[in-house]
Amino acid sequence: MSRIPEARAPRRGGHARYLVRSVVFLVLLGVTAGFLAGPLSTGFASSPLLNGSILAVLAFGVVYTFVAMFGTLASARALDRAGQLVEEGRRGGPSRQQVTDNILNLRPRELGQFLETVYRVVRQGDANATLPYLLDSLATRAEDRRALVRFLTGALILLGLIGTFYGLLITIGGVREVLGGLSLDAAGDAAALFSGLRERLSVPLGGMALAFSSSLFGLSASLVLAFLELQLFHAQSEVQARTESLVVSNLLPFWQVQAPSAPGAAGPAVPQYVLALLETAGDQLGRVARLLEKLPDRDAAIDRSAEATDRLAGQVAALGKTLERLEVDRTEELRSELRLLTRTLAERDTARAPQA
Repeated sequence: MSRIPEARAPRRGGHARYLVRSVVFLVLLGVTAGFLAGPLSTGFASSPLLNGSILAVLAFGVVYTFVAMFGTLASARALDRAGQLVEEGRRGGPSRQQVTDNILNLRPRELGQFLETVYRVVRQGDANATLPYLLDSLATRAEDRRALVRFLTGALILLGLIGTFYGLLITIGGVREVLGGLSLDAAGDAAALFSGLRERLSVPLGGMALAFSSSLFGLSASLVLAFLELQLFHAQSEVQARTESLVVSNLLPFWQVQAPSAPGAAGPAVPQYVLALLETAGDQLGRVARLLEKLPDRDAAIDRSAEATDRLAGQVAALGKTLERLEVDRTEELRSELRLLTRTLAERDTARAPQA
C-alpha cells in the first residue's frame, strides 16, 4: 500500500533569496559588460544579425525565468497564508468550512486547483492511496516549466556554433581568394601586390571575427541562462517541499476531521484503501488455508519417498554382494584354468624325457 511521504520543514521567508541572487548576478554581469563595452561592440558589429538573435533569445529567456520565479514566490506566499488559515481554524476562529473556502480560493489559481484536488481526495476517503501521486505531480509540473529554459540554453549554444562554422566557411573562402590573387599578381611590383593582399585579407579576417564573436556571445548567454535556471530550480524545489509539508502536516489532518460520512451510511465511511487492504488480507488467508490442506498429502509423499529410498538402498547393497560373488567365481575359474594348464605342461615334459 502506498504511503504518504514524510513532510519536510523548509525555512519560511527564504524563497526571495533566489530572486535576489539572480538580480545581483545580472547586475554584476551588466557592470562587467560596461567595462568591456569597446571589444563587445566590435565583436557585435562583426555579425549584427546573428549576435542580435543570440541577445534576443537571451532576453526572452531571462524574462521567462523571472516570470516563473515571481509565480513561484506567489505560490510560497499563498502556502504561508494557507498555513495561517489552518492555525486560525484550529484555535477556534473562523469555521472549518470558511477556512476551507478561503484556502481553495488562494492565488495563483494553479495552486488553488491543486489544493482543491487534495480536498476532494480527502473527502472521498482515498488520501493514502492517491495523495503520493498528487505530490509527485508537483515535481513534474515544475520540470515542465523549466523545460523551455533548458531548451533556450541549448539553442544559444547552437546559435554560437552555427556562427562559428559560418565564420570558418567565410575564412576558408577568403584564404582561397588570397592565394589565387598571389598567383596572378606574382609578376607585378611589390607595392601593388601588398595592396591587393591587404584588401583580400579583410574577408578571412572578417570570417574569423564572426566565428569568435558568435561563439563568445552564444556561450556567455547560455551561461547566464543556465545560472538563472538553477536559481529557478532551487526556488521551485523549496516551494514543493513547503507544499508537501503543508498538505501532510496541516491540511490532511484538518480536512480528515472535517470530512463527513457517506450519505445514507449508518456510521463513518470506510476508506477505499482499507477495503483493498481487507480484500488482500482475505486472499492471503485463503492461500494459507489451501496450503494447510495440502500438508497431509505432502507428509504422505515424504513417507513414500523415504520408503523408495530404503528400497533403493537395499537394491544397491544386493547388487554389491552379487558383484562380489561374481568376482570370487571368476577368480576361482581363473585358478582352475591355471592349474590345468600347469599339469598339461608338466605331462608333456614328462612324455618327452624318455625319448631323449
